[in-house]
Amino acid sequence: MLSRRVFLYTSYGAAAASLSLGSKLMPADSPQPDHLVLGCRDLGEGIAYMQKVSGYVAAPGGSHPGKGTRNALLKLGSRCYLEIMAPDPAQPKLAWHQDLPTFTEPRLVGWAQPAKDLDSLAAQLRSKGIACVGPFPGSRAKPNGELLRWKLLVLEDDKQGILPFYIEWAADSAHPADDAPGACRLLSLHHIGHVNQLPSPGPDFHLIPDPSAPPAQLKATMAGLFGEFELLVPHRLLRNLEQDP
Repeated sequence: MLSRRVFLYTSYGAAAASLSLGSKLMPADSPQPDHLVLGCRDLGEGIAYMQKVSGYVAAPGGSHPGKGTRNALLKLGSRCYLEIMAPDPAQPKLAWHQDLPTFTEPRLVGWAQPAKDLDSLAAQLRSKGIACVGPFPGSRAKPNGELLRWKLLVLEDDKQGILPFYIEWAADSAHPADDAPGACRLLSLHHIGHVNQLPSPGPDFHLIPDPSAPPAQLKATMAGLFGEFELLVPHRLLRNLEQDP
């Protein structure tokens, strides 16, 4: 469960004014993210990194066939987990997050917001001029052979991972947090700097950035066996459109 500390959402709640989105787009029964994605160049490296900062050893979650990635998971709370994602050496091509091999250390590359009706959410976003891709289906087989299934909705411009993608789990699918190891707590998730999601109202309008403003960045603060630690989405991290749990 989340602690009693204030939980700030990047795209809604306290940041709604910055993102120019109405709070009605936020799923009313979503008190926390579905999961955070920590990218790394090697899965063993990512597991070791999280063990060093959190004290817990992530469990292999499986591969994303055709995408070129595989993952390992740590529990962050009820229906909330950390996905450590890295290139899968058993697959010939890295089709998404193609910058993973260049990472010198693990870092956040995105986060998922749970939703129950992605079709309606997609329609609301598009009605506001916010381009998105999907919903489209995804699946992954766990090491024990159990199949997980979901649908995703991805923003065409997620501001380098600062804005979320959206996930709707199949009614008959287990949730990865159910059996993920660890007992980390997600204390806060918030962004630094200004993020504007809505498009320009017309060709004669242009966003003029404030040169004195700090660069936008997403920060997750967590607590593990060794105390609090932070994971970041660095400014101007290059990203691909599609994502997966």
